[in-house]
Amino acid sequence: MTNASSDEQQRLLRVQHIDSAVRRLQHRRANLPEQQRLDEKAGLLERLTSDQLAAQDELVAVDRRQKRLEHDIGAVDSRRKAEEARMYSGVIASEREAEALRNELSSLKARKRDLEDELLVAMERHEELTSTITTLQRRERELRDEVAPLEKDRDAAATDIDTELADHTVARDQLVAGLTPGIVAQYERLRARKNGVALAELRDGTCQGCHLQLTAGELEEGREMGELGLARCVQCGRLLVEPADG
Repeated sequence: MTNASSDEQQRLLRVQHIDSAVRRLQHRRANLPEQQRLDEKAGLLERLTSDQLAAQDELVAVDRRQKRLEHDIGAVDSRRKAEEARMYSGVIASEREAEALRNELSSLKARKRDLEDELLVAMERHEELTSTITTLQRRERELRDEVAPLEKDRDAAATDIDTELADHTVARDQLVAGLTPGIVAQYERLRARKNGVALAELRDGTCQGCHLQLTAGELEEGREMGELGLARCVQCGRLLVEPADG
């Protein structure tokens, strides 16, 4: 692997400082109170949309049921009227036939009452669902009206952070331009393995990554484990760079 010169080590350390600062800024950016309020509104809107779809689906099913019940009631009523007409038409020749017809009429009337009860329940549910959907739609409009000003507040709060991030990007690009691609690639691989922090300063024998004091023996061991010509902290695994003023 390529070893970094003293100047390149200091450049890498400054790149690491910038990368760490960028992570902190990105964390602040993602956790702005304004963003959290927007996320809460987004969650409410998602639940409202889901509730509306469920209510609309049920309304369609209730509407179909209501129409079927109305059709069935009409069919039962037509049959009842036809049987009543036959009852009083004088064509019934025997008491046994008349009794059977009376039983049929009684059954048809009972069936119609049951269907009408079911229809009433369906109509009440239809009214409830219609009211619920109207309420949900109104609340959705209110929430969407609340989102726009919150987005403005979020964007305003993030302006300073975005400016800092842009400045860090420029500074980082300038530092990286002075490094060989191979060293940058090694640094990026190390950073990916170490959760974003590949390098730490070594001050007075103390790793500034884990803040543990290293003995001479541990430093020697770390040099044998190191990369880029840098010793590795045997405690946290980061590469150690002595600052230029150290």
